[in-house]
Amino acid sequence: MNSPVDRSTPTSAGVEAASADALFSRSGRLAAILPRVLLIVTVLYGGALFWIAPRPPLADLPQHAGQVMLLRDLLEHSSPWQNLVQLNLLTPYLVGYGLALPLTYLMPIGAALKCVLMLAYFAFVASCVGFRRYLGGDPRLDWLFVPGFFGFAFMWGFYTFLVAAPLGILFMWLSHDYATQTSVRKGVWMFVAGTALFFCHGLVFLFAMVIGVGFVLFKQKTFMRKILALAPFVPLGVLCIVYMLWSRATDPLLGQTLPGIDVFQWGFDLQRLVSLPVYVWGLNKGAAVYLPLVALMFVAPWLWRNRINPDRSVIVPMLAVAIVWFLVPGTALKTAYLYHRFAVFLLPAYALMFCAPQSSANGARRASSGSTSGTLRDFGVQALIIAGCWIFFADQTIRLHRFAVEIAPLDELIEQAEPGQRALSLIFDRASPAYRSPFAYEHQSLWYQAEKHGFVDLNFATFVPQIARFRPGMMPTFPLVLEHDPGSFEWNKDNGRQYRYFFVRKEGPLPKDFFANNECDVTLVTHKGEWSLYERRNCR
Repeated sequence: MNSPVDRSTPTSAGVEAASADALFSRSGRLAAILPRVLLIVTVLYGGALFWIAPRPPLADLPQHAGQVMLLRDLLEHSSPWQNLVQLNLLTPYLVGYGLALPLTYLMPIGAALKCVLMLAYFAFVASCVGFRRYLGGDPRLDWLFVPGFFGFAFMWGFYTFLVAAPLGILFMWLSHDYATQTSVRKGVWMFVAGTALFFCHGLVFLFAMVIGVGFVLFKQKTFMRKILALAPFVPLGVLCIVYMLWSRATDPLLGQTLPGIDVFQWGFDLQRLVSLPVYVWGLNKGAAVYLPLVALMFVAPWLWRNRINPDRSVIVPMLAVAIVWFLVPGTALKTAYLYHRFAVFLLPAYALMFCAPQSSANGARRASSGSTSGTLRDFGVQALIIAGCWIFFADQTIRLHRFAVEIAPLDELIEQAEPGQRALSLIFDRASPAYRSPFAYEHQSLWYQAEKHGFVDLNFATFVPQIARFRPGMMPTFPLVLEHDPGSFEWNKDNGRQYRYFFVRKEGPLPKDFFANNECDVTLVTHKGEWSLYERRNCR
């Protein structure tokens, strides 16, 4: 007589199914964990990029370094330039400079700025990831938050803009939460965060404000509730208007037409249609080599069967980026490269629109038995995106190493110059072949000001947003022209006698009579590579 089947004892078929499920479960966990580990490693790699070149090829960064050291010296009442410049604490750059200032007591100024930028990069990726989690997005799209920080704004050295970028993401996050369920407490936090963002960078502040208002208009149903929910934005708007009126009243360049300084330029052409995806990676057409990677990043959510978030307000950041991309002028109020710099938000805004595909209880078993090809395709797309990010960072590494060698001669010039002197920067050759940037050397002479307490023209103290500005009547006008046309220098017209040193970068020699005058002798102190340092001596 056959014995009854013991149903507690697994059959061979059951054992095989359980083993297959366990194997798939382990491989699934590995497939989920490995990209997260690689993401962390890649972000840390990105943080290391800031430290490769002692003097980074970021065009405006030396000017910001000079501003921070001017701020420090003015606060200590030790600046030799107190009769020339004054503090301007009503500046939207206050946070970026305020973060770097205490670090200058612990490390050199260049290291202080790089430390702040590195932390801003980490905060940018972290805030994007946090916002994505809050919205229920697909974690595989976190890779879209990684590369854009090193694009157009990075290569131009827009220090305060980049420092403000993570605060902008956090403000969007707060405003979305506030728009979802309004309360007085959340409104107060909105105002506090918005005020901090305003004093970090005005353009990021306006961009985040537009997105915050858009969230409110999307989320609130009735007209009256929309109006009431906009209350926290009112004092922030008043703050912005007051600053604009004040800046216009105190702008020393108001009403002046200067060569090389555009007041307004629309800058719209066919090239602009594809410009922003290029600016994610750089500032010129050489970065177009990464357009296939951008295309893959844009296609990835659809290949992964992601869906647009049911909360349709998530499209607001992407709409704001599109408005900037196609409608914002290239230059306005003497501020250049307006829309270009917002490429840093393009990929994050796109990624935040999507949420992960719906999973089911038996999804793993279906995947193990019937959708292996789809799983491999999804993994392959993610692997290609990861590889693209690493190729981009490896390219940055090589270029930064080469630039560190290329700019090394500047160290000798700064070492030869005595501290605390006024200097004029004459950069004939602004391009860096090593870093493939047409503007890398535009302000590198300002490291003399930042490191040896000198003062170099052209100086950012000319412009309204800066924390150290020229006193009324002390601003030189002609160095603005010399930045774009150093060959137009004339001793008498440009008041050459006021400068002790002249930092020159030019591939060939200067004309023999370039410094010709009947007041002072001008002597070559040192020449290294394309750099030359001249000194005014023996004035009569």
